[in-house]
Amino acid sequence: MKYEYELIRSGRKTIELSISKELKLIVRAPNRMSINDVNSFVIKHEKWIEKHLAIAKKRYEGNSYKDLSKDEINSLKKRAAEIIPSRVKYYSEIMEVKPTGIKITSAMTRWGSCSAKNSLCFSYRLMLYPIEVIDYVVVHELAHIKLKNHSKFFYQEIEKYMPNYKERIKMLNR
Repeated sequence: MKYEYELIRSGRKTIELSISKELKLIVRAPNRMSINDVNSFVIKHEKWIEKHLAIAKKRYEGNSYKDLSKDEINSLKKRAAEIIPSRVKYYSEIMEVKPTGIKITSAMTRWGSCSAKNSLCFSYRLMLYPIEVIDYVVVHELAHIKLKNHSKFFYQEIEKYMPNYKERIKMLNR
C-alpha cells in the first residue's frame, strides 16, 4: 500500500477520507467494514489522496495567515463582519434562500459551513482572498440551504448563479 493511514471506526454508514493538520491520512469507516474493503477504498482513491495532500501541504505549511498578529487578525475579523453579511444578503436574494444566521469564525480547516438549521459560518481568513473567492464560498454555503450535500445537482445549483465557479475554486486552492 502506498499510503499509511489512521483508521477511525464508528457506527457510521459510509467511508470517508480526510487529511489532518499534521498531513496524515485519516480513514473513517463503519464498524462492520472489513480491513480489505478499507484498503481497497484507499488504493482506489490514491489520486484523490495525492491531490488533497498537496493542497493540505500548501494550506498548512505555506499559510500566509500563520504569522498574523493579533491586530491583523482583529482587522480581518472586522472586515469579514462588514463584507460577508452584505455578500450573503446580495446572493441570498438572487438565489431565493434565507439563512437563519451568519457568524464569523476563526475556523482553520473550513472556509464556511451551513448548519442543518441553515445558519451560516464563515472563516475570517477568507478576507485574505479576492472578492471572487469570497463570493464563491458565500454561494457555496447558500446552495447548502437547498441541497445538504455535494452532489452534481449541488454544483449545478452553484453554476446557475456563478458559471465560472471552477476557476474560483482553483483560486481558493492556490
